[in-house]
Amino acid sequence: MKAIEIQQRREQILTLLEQRSPLAVSTLVQQLKVSDETVRHDLAILAKQGIVAKRYGKAELLPAAALPPVAARSTTEAEAKQTIAKAALALITPQMHTIGLDQGSTTALVAQGLNQLHDKTIVTRSLLSLIALKDGDNAFYTPGGYYNADDMAFQNQNRDTMADLQLDISFFGSSGVKNRQGTCSSSFTDAEAKQQMHHQSTMTVALLDHTKFEQTSLIAVTPFEQFDCLITDAQIDAKTLTALRQQTDVIVAQ
Repeated sequence: MKAIEIQQRREQILTLLEQRSPLAVSTLVQQLKVSDETVRHDLAILAKQGIVAKRYGKAELLPAAALPPVAARSTTEAEAKQTIAKAALALITPQMHTIGLDQGSTTALVAQGLNQLHDKTIVTRSLLSLIALKDGDNAFYTPGGYYNADDMAFQNQNRDTMADLQLDISFFGSSGVKNRQGTCSSSFTDAEAKQQMHHQSTMTVALLDHTKFEQTSLIAVTPFEQFDCLITDAQIDAKTLTALRQQTDVIVAQ
């Protein structure tokens, strides 16, 4: 079975547990139409990742550690995030005109740096990034519509703005990735939006400070091997760095 099919099945397990937890292992077997052994193996992997627990023939979704609001996270590991944002900005060539920014405190720092560039078009769902971008002269969009600087208002175009856009480069954040093989999210809605932006981007870059490798998260989004590169900071564990470099190009920001 292909790795993507295994991952999709495990995401189905998480979806079912999101709807009702705990669930009997036999119920998961019936819903997924796979063997008891397969479900138990999947649950063992998810338990190792700190997402579920298996007790008395039932699987239970573990509560994820609550993340502080993104604005509060802006001051956490600020120096590391600044170095990552600086390295991210260095990847933008003059030929790149359309830029995607995921949500998160590190991508908001990239947004601040984009104000030093000109003639760019930026797409983001992040309010922090939008606030930073208003001080520059680049055009920017949010999936809700186009932002008019004169009116300080979003203009609804009655269509999905993202659907027709092709982005030259996009930068992605992530919640914790401990024991995972790719970026993660704590929200199914956010995960879907990240995947859409990834699909519409020519070059994709993950921005992860070292603390993300020490935390867990609920939903796997995009495997590291599907990113063109990953930027982290110098405090990353050497063993983790070696494993990452087997999956994608890694830049250690200094």
